[in-house]
Amino acid sequence: MRIIRNERRINLLGSIGKYATLAGLLTLLASLVISFTRPEWTVPMLVSLTLGFGLSVVGGSFADRYANPLAHHATLANALKGLDDQYTLLQYVLPASHVLLDPGGCTVFVVKAQGGEVTCQESGRWRHHQRGKFFRQFAGQEAVGAPDYEAERQSHKLERYLAKQLPDVEVDVRAAIVFVNPDVTLDATDSPVPAFYGKKVKAWLRGPGKRKPLPADVHRQIVEALGAD
Repeated sequence: MRIIRNERRINLLGSIGKYATLAGLLTLLASLVISFTRPEWTVPMLVSLTLGFGLSVVGGSFADRYANPLAHHATLANALKGLDDQYTLLQYVLPASHVLLDPGGCTVFVVKAQGGEVTCQESGRWRHHQRGKFFRQFAGQEAVGAPDYEAERQSHKLERYLAKQLPDVEVDVRAAIVFVNPDVTLDATDSPVPAFYGKKVKAWLRGPGKRKPLPADVHRQIVEALGAD
């Protein structure tokens, strides 16, 4: 498998995540010091507290996505490792963050790195239970949210992009959700978008998710439109 990714964006946002988190912790510490040493400085203490909280959340979110051991680009690439050169993974270079170009079209992957128990209910609502979840989200861990909606939104963005690039070519664009945390317990039977553990993504691509190959000339046009040549 070939990988094309925006390393500059990954490095930049990963660094922002690390340093913003550190700055947030130091700012929160400063607000604590002020509260003990200068309790009459109410405004500076509140400003420091608010700024520290904001930096911690933003920094933690960026670090979680781009720099931590479960960084989305790295864990997804590792889950897809072993696919042959018919597959190209494009990360942060298209309107959708993670796009796999395979012989039959494009797959948009939404990566989730939460641990704990994740369930998609019959109503379509997602539930996430994890020990220490409040403190993890306080530190910047993103909520599970509605990954099926997110996947469909990114797929539509890619479809619009391809429609502009290749107005005369119909490209099959689909979406899938991949949970990459080895400590997650997943029940996504009722998800309207395929959702599975990272370790099962290759089996899905080679089995239920395998598509009929496109004609060589059409595939070549898609490759060129995505900048994957």
